[in-house]
Amino acid sequence: MMKRKYFFFDIDGTLGLKLTMKMPADTSYTIKQLMRRGHFVAMAAGRGQADAARVAEKYGIPSFVADGGNSLTWNGKLLKIKPLPLEKSKSVLHALENSGIPWVVITDNSIVLRTTYAYFRNPAYSAFTQYSGQISKDGTIDGIRSVFKIFFTRPPEEKMPDLGGLPLIPYLNDLVLIEPVHKEKGIKDLMGILKAPLEDVVVFGDGMNDISMFTEPFFRIAMGNGREELKKIADYVTDRNDAGGIFRACLKFGWLQ
Repeated sequence: MMKRKYFFFDIDGTLGLKLTMKMPADTSYTIKQLMRRGHFVAMAAGRGQADAARVAEKYGIPSFVADGGNSLTWNGKLLKIKPLPLEKSKSVLHALENSGIPWVVITDNSIVLRTTYAYFRNPAYSAFTQYSGQISKDGTIDGIRSVFKIFFTRPPEEKMPDLGGLPLIPYLNDLVLIEPVHKEKGIKDLMGILKAPLEDVVVFGDGMNDISMFTEPFFRIAMGNGREELKKIADYVTDRNDAGGIFRACLKFGWLQ
């Protein structure tokens, strides 16, 4: 009998097609088959918890790490969530504002993006669907009470603000993103709840925010459409996510038997 594995899948570019909620049919089939064979299946997302929960509900994956490792949902119940360091985040927002660099902020566990910049109404940012022009109750940066993500247009290097150690990753088109990047911590926390060995974890990813979970003793699989930096540290590189990559990897290693 196949030993039970604990799968953690990134969403965008791994389970899902780009920045959508669309999952290839072969991937959806694979997820269902893994569950039927007794494996544990969860997501490990950079997306916020409220956003990842929509994907979880649609595809029947009730447990997931989100917010880049800062939130943990177990069987549909939110166990913990932690925002970014507030004062450092507000300092970055002030610096962006003073430099005239367009920015968007998520200030709570929701899918609402808050900005005063019409720049983000551009169709190129179709992944951004819900906006509010109210960044805080009093309309000021100092009035913001929590920060979960910051998006902004990438400036020239000489105009990049001091991030105070906050992690910066590429996002979409000309945007960069500040968000937590320690998915491995959330995975370890969930494995602790399950009282299961870390050696039995299998992670699938494609992007820069997946690097933290590409660590031992996890078995690491990079998607064919993934970043080269991730492929270099993977145990195995599969096909693209839109070309049966997840299905073929699971078949190759006998997890669907």
